[in-house]
Amino acid sequence: MSCWERLGIEPTDDQNTIRSAYRARLPDVHPERDPEGFQALRSAYEDALRHARGETPASHEQATLPSANEQAVQQLVELLQDAARRFRPEAWQDYCRMLDQLPLDVLESIDGPLRGLLLSNGPLSHRCVTLLTDRMAWANRLMQLPFEEAEALDQFLQRIAEPDPFDLATLSEWPGVAQVENLWYVRTLEHLFNNRPLQEFRGWCSLHLCLPMPADPAYYPRLYRQCTLAGVALGDALDHYQAQHDATPDDLDTQYLLALQKQHHDQDALDLWSRLWQEREMPEAAAWLLAWCAHHSPERLPLLILAFNRSQSALGHQHPLEAYHLADGEPAQNPQTLARWQRAANTELPPLARTFVAWQLGDSEWPFLAELLGAAEEPLTRLYRQAWLLQRGDDADLEPLLNLQAGEHPLDAVLVHGLQHHARQQRQWLRESPALQALQQALSTPGAVLPEALRDNTVARAQMLRGLRRLRRYDQATLQRLGELLAPLPSWLLPSCLQLQLTLQRSARSLPAIPDDAAARWHWQRQTLLLLGLLEQPEQWLEQLEQTLAELPTDTEHPAHAAKAQLLTAATTPRRWLLNLDESDPLQGLIAAGQVSPDILLDSQRLPSVARIEACAQQYSDELASDPFGQMLLDALLHHDPDLPQEQRSQALQRLLAFTCPGTWFEPFREGLVKGRPQNLAQSICTDNGLVFATMQAIFDGMRDLLGNTKPHLPATSLLRKLQKAKDSSATPPAVRLAITLLLSRCERLLPEHAPTTWRSQWQFWRLGGRLNRINFSLQAVAVVGAALPLTLLADKLSSNLALAVLGGAFLVLVTCLLRRLHDMSRGIGTLLMLLLGSFLLPYMLLTLFFWPGDPLPNRYGPAGGKATTATQGLQASLRRLNGVRD
Repeated sequence: MSCWERLGIEPTDDQNTIRSAYRARLPDVHPERDPEGFQALRSAYEDALRHARGETPASHEQATLPSANEQAVQQLVELLQDAARRFRPEAWQDYCRMLDQLPLDVLESIDGPLRGLLLSNGPLSHRCVTLLTDRMAWANRLMQLPFEEAEALDQFLQRIAEPDPFDLATLSEWPGVAQVENLWYVRTLEHLFNNRPLQEFRGWCSLHLCLPMPADPAYYPRLYRQCTLAGVALGDALDHYQAQHDATPDDLDTQYLLALQKQHHDQDALDLWSRLWQEREMPEAAAWLLAWCAHHSPERLPLLILAFNRSQSALGHQHPLEAYHLADGEPAQNPQTLARWQRAANTELPPLARTFVAWQLGDSEWPFLAELLGAAEEPLTRLYRQAWLLQRGDDADLEPLLNLQAGEHPLDAVLVHGLQHHARQQRQWLRESPALQALQQALSTPGAVLPEALRDNTVARAQMLRGLRRLRRYDQATLQRLGELLAPLPSWLLPSCLQLQLTLQRSARSLPAIPDDAAARWHWQRQTLLLLGLLEQPEQWLEQLEQTLAELPTDTEHPAHAAKAQLLTAATTPRRWLLNLDESDPLQGLIAAGQVSPDILLDSQRLPSVARIEACAQQYSDELASDPFGQMLLDALLHHDPDLPQEQRSQALQRLLAFTCPGTWFEPFREGLVKGRPQNLAQSICTDNGLVFATMQAIFDGMRDLLGNTKPHLPATSLLRKLQKAKDSSATPPAVRLAITLLLSRCERLLPEHAPTTWRSQWQFWRLGGRLNRINFSLQAVAVVGAALPLTLLADKLSSNLALAVLGGAFLVLVTCLLRRLHDMSRGIGTLLMLLLGSFLLPYMLLTLFFWPGDPLPNRYGPAGGKATTATQGLQASLRRLNGVRD
């Protein structure tokens, strides 16, 4: 085979073409794998160059001595193939000294072959190869080479610039195969650790291979570190770091690496990670402790998440009240903590822990408090209580936490340390918050008003309300002053604890003083929470406390005692208890004020107040929008109700005026509602809009009675019964039912209040302003007539004038009985005169008084039949009873 065939080109004199062909063929003949092929390719390359220069090549049969350049290349080949010398720096130094003896033209001629050998060779010692590259000064000659050669050489120089993983001279006594396999494995580990994801490193380490490992002791600390950081457990690494930790127990790196190696040794690892967190607040320690806690102690996981929360911004209070930067000075949760809460929500947790996580994610706190009130008294429960008091307790509630001692559980020290950190932050905020300081200054200054920043919808106002939400008791003077300062704010903004105390103060009551002892304070807080839960979420709160309410201890002087007794005595469902709330009671009225949904108002056993109905119209306008006629009636009644503040009456008028309809009848109808004298609608209009004509007529009649006159008067009982029946009918649209409810509520407020009458008072005929029912009227009439006849006959024997006097007295008594009987029928003196005059023509007219039923409702003369049922149960109960409805 000729040199041209071996190079794979046509005969040519172009030396560059020959060199390119040689470089292209060189990777296919490795000097170690195929030394004969490499030598043949080299000889063909040299013969082709001599032919290109015009030299006569020596015959193949003629034996000649190798040239100097061939000897230099051959020596490098032998060095690379010699397992005992190729990793020894002194052997490479000897080779470099041999190169120093060669002429420059020889060095120039072997530059390419040497580079080709190194670029195509297998595992090399970077330290040894660097000796040759420095001798040949290849780093300084990159610009003299073609781009492809320079690029390959530059990459090679960068690769050998990295240090060897260990002293490769220690492999000199090994067989070549063992050297190659060992260096391949070790350098693969280095590459994976430095350039690939750690899971690939762990996968490589998990392969079952039988390989010799380096004999260099200096290599193993590096290997231990790599495996430890990648999460690969090694027994030798554990012993190594344990010995280092025993020698230097305070070294941070050793603690961390030992903790990584011991992460499957529960107790030892737990102690190390706990120490790393408490001393260094290392994020990896928090992550490991959270994972361990979720698996071994899930009931403590929420507390641990809270303990690990560290806000990066310091509490600063230098911003003015108007600045939105004021929020930076309030304790908050960082995004990492929020992500941890979200992961915890997807974890199987006990009820107490699960409800705590839900609260931290923005749900209601009352399910958690229900679990807390019913939990047994134990150290974990006290920790959850302290965690709740961090956000809801007063300054005095934070002191016990600052002095709290850790329990026996391994995590308790971390928990207490973290909760105490938050307690110090919360105490600092309570004492230094500009919003709370401004409120305190206004409280202590007589006649001062709330700063504008605290009245408007600002960050400062939100912080002030969060401060007021904390569970504390105010003295009467402070409470009075708070009521004055916060009067401009909407009542729904005020925290329930403050509303409760203001309501109790208006009824000359108050919460008992808070004790100083921590256990007694919790007893007071637990009772107060019972009331606050009834204010915020009464139905859900009672359902959650169904099993624990009876065992919840209360003191007789605390208002919660009476509420608990009433709940236990009622023995009914929470919803029925809500429907039977009495708004005349201060506490029940405050609870009822928050229950304004249409179904609650319509199903209530008592007629709701106008304030609750107005709140329902505001908050549930979308739900009522399907019935515009009902909304118009409701807004008209709200506009004309004198017990509603003028601002809310004006809002109702604006809503009423906003209704439009293309019909010609609409404008007069709306104008009549505005004036309080509504016009009747045609039956066709009622039918087209899904309204019952008789019901609408009854509503209009009732509105005209209440609103159309200068002095309102109660509609007739028959009309009220019709309205009540329409209100209780599910066929009536909800908005119309609410309008009827407000109409009946206005009538109930107009009912006169009387003390209940007795049987004896009905026989006191001189009380002309009272009422007399049919039975007593009949008995008294018979008694008067029965007594007057014999007395008249007896007096006539003595004197005719005396007989006339007896008859006159009996007649006057009968007249008083007639008058009081008419009072029972809601009639007065005018009707009496008409009856007396008409009796001369129709004597039997007076007999109707013996049979005509009286008004079953109270009127201005007194209660019906001498009973007080209406006064205690309300107008609605009486109307339902008259309509034959039984609860």
